[in-house]
Amino acid sequence: MLSEHYFGDLESFDEAHNHYEFFRNTFVAPSSMSIDSLRNDRKFIIVGRKGVGKTATQMYLAREMEEKGYFTHIFRFMYDLRSDDYSEISKSQSDISYSDAANSKNLFLHYDFRDVWERVFFRRIGEKLRNEGHTNSFVDLVAPTGSKFKNIFDGISKSLSIKISVPMGPALVSAGLDLECDATNDTIPLKTFNRISRELFQRECTPYQMYFFIDELVFSRLDAKDDEVTLRAAMVRDILRCAWELNSFCVQNDLKFHFVCSIRPEIRSLIGDYDSEAGKFLDGKDVELSWITTDGKEGQLIKEVFKRKVEHSFRSKIDFDKFVTPNISFGSKTDTLEEFLLTNTWGRPRDVVRLLNSIQKKSPNAATMDEDSIKASLDDYSRASSKELIDELGVSYGPKILQALRLGINRKTFSTKQHLKDALAPTLGDKTTNALIDEFFQLGLIGGYNHQNGHYFWAHRGENFLKGHHQIRIHHALWNDFSIRDR
Repeated sequence: MLSEHYFGDLESFDEAHNHYEFFRNTFVAPSSMSIDSLRNDRKFIIVGRKGVGKTATQMYLAREMEEKGYFTHIFRFMYDLRSDDYSEISKSQSDISYSDAANSKNLFLHYDFRDVWERVFFRRIGEKLRNEGHTNSFVDLVAPTGSKFKNIFDGISKSLSIKISVPMGPALVSAGLDLECDATNDTIPLKTFNRISRELFQRECTPYQMYFFIDELVFSRLDAKDDEVTLRAAMVRDILRCAWELNSFCVQNDLKFHFVCSIRPEIRSLIGDYDSEAGKFLDGKDVELSWITTDGKEGQLIKEVFKRKVEHSFRSKIDFDKFVTPNISFGSKTDTLEEFLLTNTWGRPRDVVRLLNSIQKKSPNAATMDEDSIKASLDDYSRASSKELIDELGVSYGPKILQALRLGINRKTFSTKQHLKDALAPTLGDKTTNALIDEFFQLGLIGGYNHQNGHYFWAHRGENFLKGHHQIRIHHALWNDFSIRDR
């Protein structure tokens, strides 16, 4: 029965931790990127859409580096920060004149969290070394024994000062470092604390090698006010800046510490729109992670990812050809399994896992994946896929985008861009621009459609833009959720 199988987790972090053998047997590195290029002297940013495997790539690389003798740590921005962390970190920017930063862009440019993040990353490195049985002056400073912070920004004052352990004073002075402490309360400016931390890091940590991964650099306008979105975007920008600076520091001082970040393209674009200087640490520092598929051609996603997830889903290896139906019919049209997957996914591993789990959920007693069990899964698969896509659009367009799509998407095919814009305009008003339609295309909500030969043209199949003579087709995987399969 399908209920006895395990097809993977949508969160590859959970899959790698809880089912490592399955994760290792089913991980496929996309041909679009080179894992070997992710190091401190070359590239340090993985850019890819939601669900393409950024976290999985980091998890795989982490285990690979551990086998080579590296320490590793994964910092997950969205999950490691709690709600009270935002209020704590915002206190560090209390000198900002909000009258001078009247709009979001100006406020974004006034924020500077680099010192805060450097302290956080050094603390995590110190904790990792201590947990592995290593201690030195750097570890004692950044991660003192017995220190339990309520949140990752606890201990940083409004004046960007930090309290240090009293016993550390003589030790650091004897090392020839100027503490610049306030004699009354043993506080030190955070910038000075980081300068001393870097000095000790350089002196004490040359014997060690480590990969520090920074994941889940995401946020959305759907669940946050504008000022909080600006705050989160500034934090993500400064995480990237901090990683860039620390990578350069490690290269200059022959330290084998590598800081690797992952980010979605819409987040990178938003940062670039807010800060013209961001190109210094974004451009040329990234590797693209994508799964390009083409019409009529079986790609990596189908040939390897889907097949592996099925073959390793049970206690004994599955005979794929006997377990999964080769064809699926809708009315008078019959698609091969490969054609069905090309049409009903966005060419991402997460789509494969979501579809397999939906099949299992809706047909738990089925012995195999036949046509009926796959069709029965489409409502659940469509609903989950739609929610994820709307979350991505929410980064730029906020909660109104959900209402606009629910009211405006009332058919599978729109004759032109203007036809689709007219359907959305009653809700979105002046936000209904060509740029919005182009973003729909890049995210995969829509594709080009040639009604004369039935061919589709999708961004995830390598198309760069919508062509004017093509009609616009809503992605097949969304038809059920929008109730337009028969329209």
